[in-house]
Formats: sequence, structure tokens, C-alpha cells
Amino acid sequence: MRFALKLPGMTLYPGRGKHWWEHITAEQMLEIAQRTDALGYDYLELPSHFVMNRESAAEMGPRWTHSLVAAGFVAAATKRIRVMPLLVVPYHDPIEVAKALATADYLSGGRVTPLLLVGYKEWEFDLLNVAFADRGPIMTEYIEAMIELWESDEPVFHGKWVNFDDVVFDPKPIQRPMPLMFGGHSKAALRRAARFGSGWYSAMVTRAEFPALVEFLRAQPGFQERPRPLEISLPTFEGVRDKVSHKVHKQPKIEHERDAILEALGEIAALGATMTDANDYMGIGKYQNDQPTAPAPVRDAAEYLDRLEWFAAEILPAARSIQPPPA
Repeated sequence: MRFALKLPGMTLYPGRGKHWWEHITAEQMLEIAQRTDALGYDYLELPSHFVMNRESAAEMGPRWTHSLVAAGFVAAATKRIRVMPLLVVPYHDPIEVAKALATADYLSGGRVTPLLLVGYKEWEFDLLNVAFADRGPIMTEYIEAMIELWESDEPVFHGKWVNFDDVVFDPKPIQRPMPLMFGGHSKAALRRAARFGSGWYSAMVTRAEFPALVEFLRAQPGFQERPRPLEISLPTFEGVRDKVSHKVHKQPKIEHERDAILEALGEIAALGATMTDANDYMGIGKYQNDQPTAPAPVRDAAEYLDRLEWFAAEILPAARSIQPPPA
């Protein structure tokens, strides 16, 4: 089992209440990133939204840093951990994003794994003058164009939204192919992950839904033609959230005791998960830690570093042996 963490301070999600990381300094974020790296965690997630409207900010928080800029900050500060910027692909010019990701991968020694999303907030598409109804086809074409730039010595692409030829693209990513994680739970999202992806991030999927969706992904022609290992994420603790607003309808039972955590990790691995996020253990997750069985709330950066150390010592070594059954 592998673990992803978000870096405190990059967002104030969830928007409910006050958080200790609201006033975190860049130096403290740097120290946390470096400690997370040294302790052996696998991914640092860097969230992405350009703006919030007032209704969304109440649930999701007002602060959202630029994930690609943040990726450069984190990559320069670390040595081995994988950097995972979240990107709503249709929001961006694909040539610029291809350049940014290739540059980050080149300068980090091949440690970038972008998490690509199609987006769902229609008002944000309107703000950026992107056709919400076309976001799926736009995303697919943008990914095709980026892959052409990353992998071809003489890139040429002619599509509905992207056109180029006679271009020289350098630096290329060190990773060939560039590993691409995909979010989303629609059939279109799963077909896209099957065709292009190195993994699928199932943040809003229940355990009951998960096995059938994994089976659907693996049955797609895009995967059957190119079978490969997939990194598949499932939350350790299952609550209920609104898939649009992210409002929490039901809190999960978050455990702090070592054996209970390992048991929960075994349960999601048995369903096919290879990774999960550790944010709820650390008190910075989507559900927070307000259950009786959960660890005490973290109050500052020093206590957060202590929690990172505890989890790395007590959970990571045993969790590494927890693997899903063969696909």
C-alpha cells in the first residue's frame, strides 16, 4: 500500500471552521515537504482551482494555490517523493501545460505524476471562457496533443481545438511515458483512464461501487490493448459527501489504533486498491478528526510533524506488505 498526502497550507479545504494551517509559513511548508519525503511517503498532492465563488468557498475554502507553481516549489525541496499536481485539463492551454509538466519532470529527475481531472464547476468554466458541454472531448484531445509533444521527435497534431506542426519541443519528460493519474467516476472518465492512464484516483467512490468500476476500467479496449500495472486509490475511511458541493453528509469512523488502521488498509486492498491518502489520519482530510476513535486534533506545524513521524514508524512498514490480489 502506498500513501499520498496533501501539503498543509496549499488550500484551506474543507471550508468549515478554522484550521491551524491557515497561517502556515512557506518555511514550515518546506520543512513538512522535506520531512514527508524523508519519512518515505509516496505522493504529495497539490490541489487546483483558480477561484471560488462565495457559495463554493463556504464548503471548500477560499485558498487554492496554482498546482503547477506549487509542484516546482515541492520538487525543488525534495529528493524522492512523487509530486502530484491536480489539473483540470480543459482550463489550460495544452501546449503550455505539456511544457510545464515536462519541465517539472526534467528538473525533478522524473518524479511528476499529474492527476488529471475533467472539472465539474460550470461557473468556473464560464469564468475561463471554456465550453462546459465540450469538456470531455476537449480533455481527450488535449491529452492526445500533450502526449504527441512529449513522445514524438517531430510533433504534429491537427484536431478540433489543437493544431501544430513544425515545432521543436525540449525538454522532454524524463519519464517515457509520462505517468498520468485520472480522477472521475463516470464511464467516460474510466475509458479515458483505461486508454491513457497509469492510475485512477477514486476520491468520490464508495466501496460498494468500487469493484465494478475497476472491472469496467480493465475491460476497456484501451486497457486490453495495452495491459499494465495501475495505481488505484481508494479512501481508507468511508463517509458520505455530496459529489458536487463536497458537503459531508455522514462522517466515517476514523481509527487511530495501529491494528484497526492496518485492518482497514487490508479491506481496501482486497477490493483492488494499491494506494490511499493519509490526510484524515493527519487531521487535514476531508472529514477532519471529530470522531471518538480518531487521533486528537493537530494544533500546529510541530504537532503535524509529530503525527507524520508516528504514522511513518507505526503504519508504513507493515502497510508496505498489504497488496491487492492479482488483477
